[in-house]
Amino acid sequence: MHTKARPFNSVFNSYLIYVGVALASAGVALYTPLIVSETGKAFSGTWAASILFGLNLGRVIGSHLGSRYPGLANHPFAVTGNILLEGIALYCMAYLQQAWALALFALLAGLGSGLSFPGLKNYLLKLKELDQASLFSRLAFAIRMGLVLGYLIAGWVPNHSLKIVFLIVLITFIAYAIFMLYAMRAIARHEADSNAALAVQELIENKAASEERSLAGQTSTASLPILFLLSNAVFWCFAVQPMIGFSLHIPKYTPEIPVSTPFWLAALVIIFFQIPVSKRAVRTLEHFRFLQIGYACLFASFVLMVVAGNHGVAVIASAILLSFGQVFYGPSFDVLIARHANQSSEDTGKLMSQQIFYQSMGTMIGSLAGGVLFDLAQTLHMPSLNWLLLSAGSLWMMLLSKNKIPDLYRRA
Repeated sequence: MHTKARPFNSVFNSYLIYVGVALASAGVALYTPLIVSETGKAFSGTWAASILFGLNLGRVIGSHLGSRYPGLANHPFAVTGNILLEGIALYCMAYLQQAWALALFALLAGLGSGLSFPGLKNYLLKLKELDQASLFSRLAFAIRMGLVLGYLIAGWVPNHSLKIVFLIVLITFIAYAIFMLYAMRAIARHEADSNAALAVQELIENKAASEERSLAGQTSTASLPILFLLSNAVFWCFAVQPMIGFSLHIPKYTPEIPVSTPFWLAALVIIFFQIPVSKRAVRTLEHFRFLQIGYACLFASFVLMVVAGNHGVAVIASAILLSFGQVFYGPSFDVLIARHANQSSEDTGKLMSQQIFYQSMGTMIGSLAGGVLFDLAQTLHMPSLNWLLLSAGSLWMMLLSKNKIPDLYRRA
């Protein structure tokens, strides 16, 4: 007697992933401002930045390994193990006293993150019944929901309670791993069943789609240009600066506001605007326009810090502008990558790992540069130097994103 198979629910499994990501994001937001601020006070801005540098260096290494060896990043048990690696490495940071040791364990945590996140995106894209733009906008929404929760809790946690903080972080990553494992196994089973049942139909549809693309001249066989992927690295290099810049700037110039305030307010903005904005980007042209708007928001954010960085209200407004940049840029770039995967012969999992590689490379360089530029501004007695350089760079990228960056994508 055969038991009836449990029906597969794409929406339910996608929301399991979103909840897990939100929990992990809450853990990250809980520890990051505290550990960066404390390390900056005890050592220097550069040493504080080295923690995020190590974290993102690990992500770069992990995403590179994932693109070379997909089994390390795409199997459900591999993704789960990588999530647990990140959580355990972060928990160990509660017992470390030296900045170099914190950076080393941050690197291990980043390795787990760099291997697990491309797998997460790959499994989301296996939910063919759901719209890609909605998938990525809801993923960004879940991340920001978690960040708001974490930043709010961080504002109430005493700085000397880091062991409690990192215990909470470990618990959130264990829950994240459990939710992901359940969803990924269900998605993998559904994919295997669907592949067997729809083999002939897919062959016919693929042939028709191939002929249609051939007639339209839209078949893409080339890889995405390195310069296009580097543009994503540059965006996140600039966008991550305030994670270091605000954490070091606030205690020195605007101590009247808690160090976590700009972060949770910015995350609230993303929560309210992410999905409505993403729904408006229904065509490829719209997504390219949103990339340019993202850089424009970064430019406005940094200019505000140059002219009014000594005022707490200006710091908060700058963080909100920065969050709008991420609202416009992040999901639109994800959708462009996914569309290229659909229109080419490249493996989706490999493309996701490649995207995370360049994004992590940008945040790695940006996090270290944030600490170095802050220390340089202090040494030269030019408090706005770091923000001035960032505003000039973001203006240049905003101009390039009007024509140059879209052309790179379309030629692939």
